[in-house]
Amino acid sequence: MRLGYSRMTAGTFSLLFLNLAVLSVSAAIAGQFGTPKENEGTRIFQATEHPYYSGQFHLSGQRTTLIGGVNDQTPWDHLDYAGKHLISVQGSIDIEVNELTNSGQVIAEFVEGNDRYRIVFDRFAEKAPFQSGGIATRIYEHGDSGNGDPLYPKTWLYLGGWGKATMHKNDQVLYKDYDAHFMVMERSRDPRTHEVHYPAKRTLPGGETDPAAMEIDLWVRSKEQNANNFPPFETFVHLCWDEVTWK
Repeated sequence: MRLGYSRMTAGTFSLLFLNLAVLSVSAAIAGQFGTPKENEGTRIFQATEHPYYSGQFHLSGQRTTLIGGVNDQTPWDHLDYAGKHLISVQGSIDIEVNELTNSGQVIAEFVEGNDRYRIVFDRFAEKAPFQSGGIATRIYEHGDSGNGDPLYPKTWLYLGGWGKATMHKNDQVLYKDYDAHFMVMERSRDPRTHEVHYPAKRTLPGGETDPAAMEIDLWVRSKEQNANNFPPFETFVHLCWDEVTWK
């Protein structure tokens, strides 16, 4: 009986010693790396709150979709929530920007029919505070977010840019200094039906997008408006890339 008691006591002391060692290590780690301050450790931080944030983004997009044609005749729908006028085209997009300095460039290229198009988007400027000088990251936009127009569903932007772009057709300038906007965002179209589930009455506060996937959207539009078109502009070139690569 005494032997069993001794063994049990030794085991108990070993477990107690191990627990104390773990607590000691945990205390040392907490002292070295900091301790949580209420819910601060789990809230979503702005990019600039990270001490090693470089502001430099480099992404590319493949599997290019043109929403409506470049040469469509009025009236046209170049948002196409129903997904009935999507054109799969050969093309790509390359985004290399610095969010801190609002600089860099976005180059999009695609082919429609016998024509080659190239969009150079390299002048960034804000028209609203949420655009953070022209390039912003980690924000909600569109829908009922209060940021941007409501023509898109509310979506989380991993990265977005606003400013001016020039579009070329077969090496000739087609549109110069047109308003432009790109978004690295949550997937907006149903992968089976290609429908954007928007606008729709919803009971949950998130947007009508799918956070399980990502896309890049880019549009270039004229200042001149035309109420017969949707969106109501004389020109609205709209592209989407379903395959996104971070570099």
